[in-house]
Amino acid sequence: MPPTPISPHLLDKYLRDQCTDQEKELVEAWYASLNGKSDFLGSLPESEQQQLQQETFETIRSQLHPDEKPLVKALPLGRIVWLAAASLLLVIGVYGFFRYTARQPASIVAQMEEKGPDAIMHFVNHKARPVMHKLPDGSSVWMHSEASISYPKEFDPDKRLVVFSGEGFFTVTKDKSRPFSIQSGEMKIKVLGTSFNVKAPATQNVFQISVVTGRVEVSAPDREQKEQLVILKPQQQAFFEIDSKRLVSSAVPSQLKKEIYEPVTIVFENAPLDQVAKKLEKRFNIQIRFSNPNIANCLVNADFEQQPLPFIMEMLCTALDATYTLSGKVMTLNGLPCEPE
Repeated sequence: MPPTPISPHLLDKYLRDQCTDQEKELVEAWYASLNGKSDFLGSLPESEQQQLQQETFETIRSQLHPDEKPLVKALPLGRIVWLAAASLLLVIGVYGFFRYTARQPASIVAQMEEKGPDAIMHFVNHKARPVMHKLPDGSSVWMHSEASISYPKEFDPDKRLVVFSGEGFFTVTKDKSRPFSIQSGEMKIKVLGTSFNVKAPATQNVFQISVVTGRVEVSAPDREQKEQLVILKPQQQAFFEIDSKRLVSSAVPSQLKKEIYEPVTIVFENAPLDQVAKKLEKRFNIQIRFSNPNIANCLVNADFEQQPLPFIMEMLCTALDATYTLSGKVMTLNGLPCEPE
């Protein structure tokens, strides 16, 4: 049996983060009842995607404007089942598109250009390791090597706009009165308070968003310049294919090891550095090497609570007067031994 439908008005409130806790539970329980098919649209052939999207749009349009005549005929039973399976992505996405295109502002890049060069900050991480960069509202981003970011010296009273390229892990300070929006190429990300990872190097053909906490709205134009939109929750991800202009979402694959941006709680008590490295390798999807093997005997005492690997490494390097570099999944620690050879 198809799940009980959710009203477009309630979905609009959910998108705007204006729902009560009870309303949020209602929408998310409805989402959970859809057999986990959060990426049902992406599993269909392109011709069926377009047809189903058009049919869903007209269904929602008829709910918003019941006096208007429908532009497509009634769905046969088999299609109704497909519609129910795809409804969260399509109802939120297409209804969001219906509202979004009517109020779509100038691009974030254009809005920042209007402020003039003296009002904009630019930062590029030229180091061979992630570097934390703080934003004016207290938000932060761990930027990988060669990642770049631009933003106003002071955020506007009603919005926070950022342009980003490369890979970075954002932790956004919650502020419902000022939505936080990021533009990476043609892809836009909108959040109210959350943490997520962005992979959007200008040289790659696929951009990726992975959500750790909170909720994220991702949008991008298709080949006809119509906005596609998906809503991501924790342990969900979205991919935007640059060439095909295809935006899809899916669950983050479960794995024993965490990505370096995912926080962990870990304690080291008088542990040699080589044991610290092995413990970190077991927790994170990473390999740790020493440029000087003798540094492995240094002892570490530390207690990290819900911290990502870059933060842990920064603290370890500060304590050991060392540095590290990151290349792909290989981390190399550089430093002198703690005791004379």
